[in-house]
Amino acid sequence: ACAAPPLAQEGQAAPGTAEGTLFPNISRSSQWRLERISADHLRLTGEVEIEGANEVKFFADQVDLYTDTNRLVASGNVVFTDADGRIAADEVDFDTVTGTGIFRQASGIMSLGATASQAQFASEEPDVYFYGETIEKIGPRSYRVTRGAFTTCVQPTPRWEVTSGSVTLKLDDYAVATNTVLRVKGVPLLYLPIIYYPIQDDQRATGFLLPTYGASTLRGQAVSNAFFWAIGRSHDATFLHDWFTRAGQGVGGEYRYVAGPQSTGNVRLYRFSQRQTEFTQDGQLTVLPENTAYEVTGVVNHAIGRSMRARARLDYFSDVVNQQLYHQNVYEASRRSRIVEGALSGNFGGLSTSLLYQRSEVFNDETNSVLYGSTPRISASLAPRRIGASQVYASVNSEYAYLPYRFTSGTEITRDSSLGRFDVSPTIRMPLSSLTYLSVNSSATFRSTYYSKSADLDGMAISEPFRRQYLGLRTEVIGPVLSRIFDRPDGRFAERLKHVIEPGFTFDYTTAFEDYLRTPLLSDTSDIVVGGAGRITYGLTNRLFARSRAEGTQQGQIREFLTVALQQSYYTNPESSQYDTTYASAFRGRNLTTLSPVALTVRMSPSAAVDANARMEYDVSGQGLQVFTTGGSVRQGRTTSTLNFSRRRYSGSTDSYLSSTTALNLMDGRMTGTYSLSWDISRSTVVSQTVSAAYLAQCCGIQMQFQNYNFPRLSSSFPIPADRRFNVSFVLAGLGTFSNFFGAFGGAR
Repeated sequence: ACAAPPLAQEGQAAPGTAEGTLFPNISRSSQWRLERISADHLRLTGEVEIEGANEVKFFADQVDLYTDTNRLVASGNVVFTDADGRIAADEVDFDTVTGTGIFRQASGIMSLGATASQAQFASEEPDVYFYGETIEKIGPRSYRVTRGAFTTCVQPTPRWEVTSGSVTLKLDDYAVATNTVLRVKGVPLLYLPIIYYPIQDDQRATGFLLPTYGASTLRGQAVSNAFFWAIGRSHDATFLHDWFTRAGQGVGGEYRYVAGPQSTGNVRLYRFSQRQTEFTQDGQLTVLPENTAYEVTGVVNHAIGRSMRARARLDYFSDVVNQQLYHQNVYEASRRSRIVEGALSGNFGGLSTSLLYQRSEVFNDETNSVLYGSTPRISASLAPRRIGASQVYASVNSEYAYLPYRFTSGTEITRDSSLGRFDVSPTIRMPLSSLTYLSVNSSATFRSTYYSKSADLDGMAISEPFRRQYLGLRTEVIGPVLSRIFDRPDGRFAERLKHVIEPGFTFDYTTAFEDYLRTPLLSDTSDIVVGGAGRITYGLTNRLFARSRAEGTQQGQIREFLTVALQQSYYTNPESSQYDTTYASAFRGRNLTTLSPVALTVRMSPSAAVDANARMEYDVSGQGLQVFTTGGSVRQGRTTSTLNFSRRRYSGSTDSYLSSTTALNLMDGRMTGTYSLSWDISRSTVVSQTVSAAYLAQCCGIQMQFQNYNFPRLSSSFPIPADRRFNVSFVLAGLGTFSNFFGAFGGAR
């Protein structure tokens, strides 16, 4: 029988320095045998375990310690561990003072940190696995691998790995590899001379993102690449490049920042160079001409001190046809307005001020557009203040604006009705009821408006100024409010229901003034006021509330699950019916009537999983249903569905549109699918159908998307009637993905 010598006792310090350690940074060892080769050379053999500072441990069959050079040379089943992970090797040469060394024929597993994106790793730990002929520990959390590979898919058989001649790993930052081959399931997939792979532990690391691939009838084969730059913790930038074999190529970038809770910004810029391409459809040759298009979008909100706020919005494109040809998001593809907007606002006690610059241009076709906005608009308002001890409150609103209104064809202005406007409107308001079930408020507003131009008998702007002054009287009555409570102790839906009935009445009267038709009509019909006319609006609102059952000590929640409102207006002057913006079906030129359409509004939300709403406007003068819109969403188990439908009659024509989306979420989110439909019913055209699917396995995955998009039929600018688009993207754990600028995988808003 063999007994362990005293030096092999667990926890006993080995002889060495005066502090009782073998040599610097080695605090404890256990082994079966110790042999002193020379004065500066100790050899430990057997099942050797050595523990050092900072949780460093070595396990080996043999360890040689050189006290003069602070070297540790281990061989035979070598295992090195520290707080980050472990490395196994045939042998190691380690400097215990600098914490650096060389591992030969080695492999290692290191942690990426607790904040790594767990969604990309599924049930696996967020680690990085690497191996090579040599692994050099060149610093804290820094390694260099020679003739080896690395992967963040840590499994007995990794699903993917990057083999390389040389890899430099910095665990909380990046991996740089040269002469690399990406292998998936052992099959070589992609060769890159150099790769920068981000592995930061805060989910934001500078580096290239995985490319996306695609094919399109219009664009041809497609490859989209992106580089993400983590500038700092509060701002970053992404640079994008799209290459299409038929259509051309585009470059762009996005910058985002968060300067504070109320100060954020996002700006995107893209330049697309379209090459001339020929298409043959049904024996006819069409040519897509060479063109360069730009698009800039952005939203910025910034708090200036405690009282002021600045905001800016930019939605600009240089070519409206380019929008429709390439964007996969239906909203972006159908967007025909470009907006430049900037504003500065502030609140100083009871005074509110704002400065606005807004320029909006709406395209009716490829070359004709209407420009309108406020360049600028300056406003100031005094909040309501109580007058003495009375129940009367006074407030003042004032505004100056220059209102551009131009019709253009190409670069030529065909009509210019731009004008300046100054408006002042003091108001006094007085509550007439203190009853809880009855609310009565009356107000009187004197409004004086000066226009630098006026309208002639045909509604065209002329250079003659126009001043309008009138007094507006208004009384609002809500009530008497009736309510009833129903206790349902055995009810499954709710333990208590409440029904509230709210009748409402509004009386408006505008004093007479001369020539109201001289008021210039620009883009907003609400600026037209008919003098010497009254309006009575009456309606009834029903509200149903439910209180859910209490759970333990927590009281049940109250939800307004059904609201039904019915409303109509009566006009003493039928001309007022054309300018009442309360109703979507009111427009200049409609039949004059003393009664507005009957408006029915319904909103239903019986639970957090179901939400629906609808609005109808029915013309009682014989025109029938004018407006019908409805929409809703349902979440049931792993399925979420939304549906929206709108129908509107306008000047004898009818527009009907339907859109829907259904999303599936399976396997705890690792498998998802989406189907979306956009259908222009009035033109018998399915504008877009999109099917998307994604599967995320352990540490890798794939995304696919197919879309069929039908272009407008009545324009010669579209070389083909429809575009069929397919996109695919791979997902690797620890490496981010992106959407190209045209909205593949639903990336555009």
